[in-house]
Amino acid sequence: MTDSATASLSTARQKFKHQSQAFGFTRVLLVDFITMSFSLTPGLAAWAAFVSYLRWSWDRLGFVLWAMLAPAVLAGAFLAACWIIRLCIPRMRPGTYKMEMSRDYLAWYMTLCLGHAVRIAGLQPFFFTFYLTKYLYWRAMGARIAYGVNSSIFALLADYPLLRIGKGCTMGANVFVLGHMFLGDKVMLGTVDIGDNVFLGTGTLVGPRTTIGSRSWIGMHNRLMKDTLPEDSRLENFEWEHFNPARKQEAPPPEPRPEPRPEERAP
Repeated sequence: MTDSATASLSTARQKFKHQSQAFGFTRVLLVDFITMSFSLTPGLAAWAAFVSYLRWSWDRLGFVLWAMLAPAVLAGAFLAACWIIRLCIPRMRPGTYKMEMSRDYLAWYMTLCLGHAVRIAGLQPFFFTFYLTKYLYWRAMGARIAYGVNSSIFALLADYPLLRIGKGCTMGANVFVLGHMFLGDKVMLGTVDIGDNVFLGTGTLVGPRTTIGSRSWIGMHNRLMKDTLPEDSRLENFEWEHFNPARKQEAPPPEPRPEPRPEERAP
């Protein structure tokens, strides 16, 4: 290994020296308590309201008709629980914060755990199948996402208060739209602003501090972080990777054909 490579490796280790440090036992318990509190409470409240409603309507006249309203009770209770809990969480602020028990780090982590509740409760297929239910869920989580956004059930959004997505957008399967990125022992939070009528192809990653202009077309498996794309932009599949066009391997030039030996030449 050369001296320059050794110096670069030493600098990187010093820059991220806190990355591999383990959490203390008390801190791990506190983190688990926060995780369970914010990721389990909405689901428990929603399913408890669902069961209570069915028990209440069991002896009612026309139970079948009452039971048809049970999914609406389940969805309404879950949305109300998410909205109330989110109001109790401090507002997320863009910036770079150390992963410690500070106000901004806890606000981000609590919001992240609250976003896991829809999957833990088993309600993700229900909410993300219908336009109305996913719009109400996004609004309850604090996202500014227009009604009628086309999104795959397998698209993943997080850090909802930092997201703004315009009307007419389409998000394919395995699209990630996130407002955070880890930097060693720190987490960077930033807004994501996606204009109207934007298409995000399968496997696209949109990270913090990213702005995509209206009517843009983003092909499959592009990665945008801290990028700004103007309106009517077009990225082909696998073209963009974090502020720079992805490096494409050019085909090697063809090898020259060897000249035939004099004795091999035709007479």
